[in-house]
Amino acid sequence: MYQNRNDQIDRDCWTKARQGNVPAFSFIFNKYYQPLYQFAGRFVSDAQKAEDLVQDVFVRLWINRNELQITSSLKSYLYVSVKNNALNYIRREKKLQFSEEYTDGFIEFMTTPEEQVIEKEMITAVHQAIDKLPRQCRLIYLMKRYDGLNYQEIAGILNISINTVKTQMKRALKTLLTRLTYLKTCML
Repeated sequence: MYQNRNDQIDRDCWTKARQGNVPAFSFIFNKYYQPLYQFAGRFVSDAQKAEDLVQDVFVRLWINRNELQITSSLKSYLYVSVKNNALNYIRREKKLQFSEEYTDGFIEFMTTPEEQVIEKEMITAVHQAIDKLPRQCRLIYLMKRYDGLNYQEIAGILNISINTVKTQMKRALKTLLTRLTYLKTCML
């Protein structure tokens, strides 16, 4: 009963907020900001980043209020939005961190400038090969390899079947192996 009443209040406020009612939007913001901030903090250890992730969700909610069709509860929508925002941030950070660690870690052990150039070209080739994957295939590959998510988590986040995740992952690995093997033979 309490949950239904709470959902009804949220629906009423969201309806008013969609019409540009700032106090209604402020009510939603004040009600959910702190719990969402704490939720985001579970994904990122930086308090400022958690704050940025939540504020970004609310900014997008306000800007896109006329186009958004929220079919689930507003609370669920906000939590999923923060989760997706946090996972996207983590993916970007891990990709950047991996790239920097990979580049710094391997290049410093190279002895000749020629070997350093080859290593940098290989790193670039890997990133380009990943970027050329089809969108869903690339996303699944990055979520698995860089975010460390398992197939079930990926399927839940993307709202697809586990078999689709497995198929896309196999396709990504096969494509990357083919492209990188070809590039390697060209470089030798």
